[in-house]
Amino acid sequence: MKTFYALAAVATLAAATLADSAHAALIMDTGTPTGSSTPLSLDAIDFAAAEFSLGAGQTITSIQGYFTAGTSNPGDTFTVALYAGAAAPDVRATPIWSGQATFQADGWNGLSKLSISGLAAGNYWAAFEVGILDSAMNLALPIGAPNNGATPALAYAFNNGDGYNINSGFNFGAQVSAVPLPGALVLLMSGLFSLGGLRRKSLNA
Repeated sequence: MKTFYALAAVATLAAATLADSAHAALIMDTGTPTGSSTPLSLDAIDFAAAEFSLGAGQTITSIQGYFTAGTSNPGDTFTVALYAGAAAPDVRATPIWSGQATFQADGWNGLSKLSISGLAAGNYWAAFEVGILDSAMNLALPIGAPNNGATPALAYAFNNGDGYNINSGFNFGAQVSAVPLPGALVLLMSGLFSLGGLRRKSLNA
């Protein structure tokens, strides 16, 4: 019985996660780039970032960039990072969060099913980088994203080894999705309810 209730708790958390993800909304969406100009090329020193605004209590669930292979191959890895602040991150900046993503195919690539919470309302940068543990080489970011929808990027920046510098011409494709605080609370409370039931059953056994 204990195993049953433990599995029920896990199932409840999984179901809540799926329900929560269904309510995620794009808080930055530049649109798909046209690729009309020479793409940006990500490598060990060349990175790109796009700025967006996060509301109070929002939990980030997905960060995506629009890539083509360049000289990389499916399965090669790159890093997705978050920086805080309205100013472009300088060369000494440390990301407040980062994770490794895998290039799958030309199109939107990045990380989903995230739960990045506890961030204050304000401006942040979604960055796409190649770290020392990544295998991507010259992964291409096509430019020419329209960036004229309901949730455009606030700014673009490029790092060629000396820190990020604002450059509006580097309008690559980027998307960030998030859920509001109530969704995160539902997830937490569902898990606690199931675990509380498990605890009561254990005491009565």
